[in-house]
This record gives sequence, C-alpha cells and structure tokens, in this order.
Amino acid sequence: MADVDASRTAQREIYGEPLGTIVDRCRGTLGLTQGRVAALLGISAPMLSQLVSGQRIKIGNPSAVERLRAMVEATDAVAAGRLPVADAITRIEAAGGPGELLTGATTRRASARETAEQIQSLFRRVASAPDYLAAADRVAPDHPEIAELLRVYGAGRTDDAVAHLLG
Repeated sequence: MADVDASRTAQREIYGEPLGTIVDRCRGTLGLTQGRVAALLGISAPMLSQLVSGQRIKIGNPSAVERLRAMVEATDAVAAGRLPVADAITRIEAAGGPGELLTGATTRRASARETAEQIQSLFRRVASAPDYLAAADRVAPDHPEIAELLRVYGAGRTDDAVAHLLG
C-alpha cells in the first residue's frame, strides 16, 4: 500500500493529480471504457491498468503523454459545454506528438520503430555510444530517468528503444 501511495504522490507531481483520477474523470465525461482510453492513448490496457492502480508511476511513451494532455483538454471542454463528445474523441485521436510524420502533402503516423530510429539518429549525430554511457553513469545517481534515455537512445539497440517508446 505504501508503494501505491508513493506512486500516486509521484503521479500527482508529474501530472497534477493521480492518473486514476484523471482517467476516471475522462472516462466519465467522455463515456469511455478503460480499454477505449488505453486505445486512444496508444498504450496497452494492462499498462493503463497498472498506471491507474498506482503499480506504475508514469507513461513512458511521449506520444501517449501528448494524447493524455489532449484527452484532459478535450474532457474539460466537453464538461464546460464547449465541445461535443464526438469532436473531443476526434481531437484526441489526432493528437500524437512525435509519432506524426509529414510525407509530402500528407501526414501519416510513424511506426514505433521509425520513431525510435529517428530519436536514435538524433542522439548519434551528437555523440558516440561510449560518450552516452559515460554520461549516463555520471547522471544516474541524481537523474536515473535521464540516464535511461541516454543509454537507450544514445547507446542501445533499436529494439530496446522501441520497447521503451511503447513502455
């Protein structure tokens, strides 16, 4: 129980309130099941369940965090009577952060693998894998999440980066 309380406190610091509270408000206002919320966010239903119950602290996928932000904004607009539910769902589906790619005159969703490769490419233009590993070792005691990013995207395999994005 103490771990769950600590997780919810950490979620409050990251998201402004526990994810269970956020998801319940969105579900109620938008008339969604938890499975539909997971699908809209682009994470698995078991992952959402762990987040809502406080077994996990944060969403690892930046695109899912962006969709959560869009979901909260859309929920607030629906609750205030400024937006119909159908339009709110459309806005959430359109949100996506770094998963969006422009290809000519159209936009398409990048696969998790493409997104991971793009992030790794950016990292690897700046420094070498040994440099990132050394930097990760230096920052890990105070900033373990930053160290993880350095290891995964700066020195890790693409499969590990994909798993981190989907995590």
